[in-house]
Amino acid sequence: MGVTGSRPTWLLVAGLAAVFAGWRILSAVEVVRLPLIVLGAGCLLVAAGWRLRSWRRAEGEERTIAAVFAFGTLGCVVALAGFVPGTDSGLELLDLDFDRITDQLRFKRVFSVAAPILLGCSLLPLFAAQWAVGRGGTEGALPVDALRVRETAANALSLGLAGAALMLIGYVTTALDRTADFSYFKTSRPGDAVREIVLSLEEPLTAAFFFPTVNPVKDEALNYFRELARATDRVVIEEYDRFADPDAAADYNARRDGSIFLRVDGRTESVDLPPDLDEARGSLRILDSQVQQALLLLVREQRFAYLTIGHGELNDPLADPQDDPLGRWMQDLRQDRERSLGPPQALDALRKLLGAVNYEARDIGIGEGLADRIPNDAAMVMIIAPQTPFLDAELNSIRRYLDRGGSLLVALEPGSDFRLEDLRDHLGVDYDPAMTVDDELFFPERYTLADRRNVYTDRFSTHAAVTTASRYGVQLPVLMVGPGRLTPAEDVEGLRTTVIINSMPSNYQDRDGDYRFDEETEVKGSHGLAVAVERAADEGEDGDEGPEGTRALVYADADIFTDRVLLAQRMQAELVADGIRWLGREEAFAGAVVSEEDVPILHTRAENVIWFYAIIFGAPTLVLGAGLSVLGRRRRHPASASSS
Repeated sequence: MGVTGSRPTWLLVAGLAAVFAGWRILSAVEVVRLPLIVLGAGCLLVAAGWRLRSWRRAEGEERTIAAVFAFGTLGCVVALAGFVPGTDSGLELLDLDFDRITDQLRFKRVFSVAAPILLGCSLLPLFAAQWAVGRGGTEGALPVDALRVRETAANALSLGLAGAALMLIGYVTTALDRTADFSYFKTSRPGDAVREIVLSLEEPLTAAFFFPTVNPVKDEALNYFRELARATDRVVIEEYDRFADPDAAADYNARRDGSIFLRVDGRTESVDLPPDLDEARGSLRILDSQVQQALLLLVREQRFAYLTIGHGELNDPLADPQDDPLGRWMQDLRQDRERSLGPPQALDALRKLLGAVNYEARDIGIGEGLADRIPNDAAMVMIIAPQTPFLDAELNSIRRYLDRGGSLLVALEPGSDFRLEDLRDHLGVDYDPAMTVDDELFFPERYTLADRRNVYTDRFSTHAAVTTASRYGVQLPVLMVGPGRLTPAEDVEGLRTTVIINSMPSNYQDRDGDYRFDEETEVKGSHGLAVAVERAADEGEDGDEGPEGTRALVYADADIFTDRVLLAQRMQAELVADGIRWLGREEAFAGAVVSEEDVPILHTRAENVIWFYAIIFGAPTLVLGAGLSVLGRRRRHPASASSS
């Protein structure tokens, strides 16, 4: 059949490609731009004339097939002509003038939308018809071939119309500027920590709501406090309208709607929520943490956590450029051993976490009296990744603080000159700085050998300093970045030393720094990553110890306190928070804070590339594979396919 030849179709495709190349790709090259457009338009006209001539000469069923090709090709020509009025060059060519710019934009928009719709609805049926005739051609099968061409072209036209409808729907929704929120939303529930705080109160907790009588935000918050009341039987809920109950508003100093006042024994703290539900969604998702922070303010006065500076610590703003966190990060970056996704920050997340549990973070160095005496109001002292040794006067000050029943947190980093043995008699811990890596269980970050130092573990003791991790660590292991090894010193008496975090059995200490396991010098096995130390109050040395005994936590990795790791997942924050509570003698309040907040999924650059190509090419490949599979089954079983 002459009408079924593919040459006019290929000529049409070549013409469209030439026009596109001249119009879009080579628009800045005037030498080839216009010739390509003219050549392409000429190819389209020749293909259209070819198809129309075949249609006029065809008869019977052959004429039906020729009509599909003729009208499809003619539609492509008309669509190409329709692109012209939608451009500034086309308006100049047609010599069209408009009184208002809005009329001109509206005119161009009509053709800019109609032309691609017509092109798609013409080109898809034409390709489908060409494919259909290629599957037939047997003698005496002209009626069947004609039916196949019509049905296939009609299906392709339906696909083109569906695409056009989706495009128009998208345009209409954009123009109307209306949105519909189908996202997940749920108010957080009372967590273990909040329940324990309420149970520890000597007086019942009063929760006074100041909202309009009918308000969805109030209903969500009431559900939280009603569940807390059922769990503790120590919560009294009061509801007020500040205009209808002016005396109550004056008593609580309520000046706006959306305030929840928590009162215990005459002391009052507030939790403020926006009265509008759309604005309050984010706050309701983290309501448990807000209530916990307010309750801690009621339970006790604010306490202070002192972070040492002056030795290259992560929080040291005046560290030497060779020792500060940024310098170490840049050095790792130059050696293709990137420590993080960006330059480290001054422990901002840790400071916010301390504030959430009612501690104020303060820096302390020689200028702030570190070499003289740790302030009496210090609830704990933190030493985060020191790079240089402490002076003897500073060490003596820390020793005296521990003898008074103080609490100390030390986080170490391999490659540091800090000597933990200077505090060995007070901590009873030995430190091996060789980096722990794993060639089996590690978090891939940059997809290099250095990723093997991103080890994770789910091996926790039942110690109060890891309460949440020991409950949920199997489902949510914690990340540590190249930690060293901690071992309790058996020759130091008077201390109770407990390994609270152990590495996985597949970990090993990389003695030669090549991130590869060497059977001759390296041994795989579990070892200590964090140690809790306790000394009874009556075992001090200078006789002026307080009522509490010494407590200390020693971590073989300081990266867990950085923003990069602390914000990676909620379990990382819970691990640090439980340690802070234990050091502050508040382990009774330990437990996970319930949050329904959306946590962003963070990917490294390499992961983003993988996800990009997986979405762009992977999804269409799956759809194409499914279609080819169905088509293959139909070809293998034509009888069953036709009967169905």
